[in-house]
Amino acid sequence: MRTLLKSLILLLGNTMLSACGRVDYTTWKCQDVDGQKLSIILKQAQMILPNTTYTHCGALGEVTYFANQCPALTQDAEVQFIPSQGKLTIADKAYQCTAL
Repeated sequence: MRTLLKSLILLLGNTMLSACGRVDYTTWKCQDVDGQKLSIILKQAQMILPNTTYTHCGALGEVTYFANQCPALTQDAEVQFIPSQGKLTIADKAYQCTAL
């Protein structure tokens, strides 16, 4: 019984240590009404686009806000994203996104 308990503790410890080095990210494919395509990656507290990386500024309700430099009021950030609906707005340009 003790051997089984020791084995389980070691297995749990190894599992927890291996999970610490993992970085979660999500890739999204987006398109505006004109058909212009855009790919974004949400990685930790960043939104990564081909030529720009935005920082996470906060969230209000289901809207998450990103900006190059976070404004005093979160809702004034240049990027708004609603992951549950796939709606992305960057500087008043709207995209519909799908997680890959």
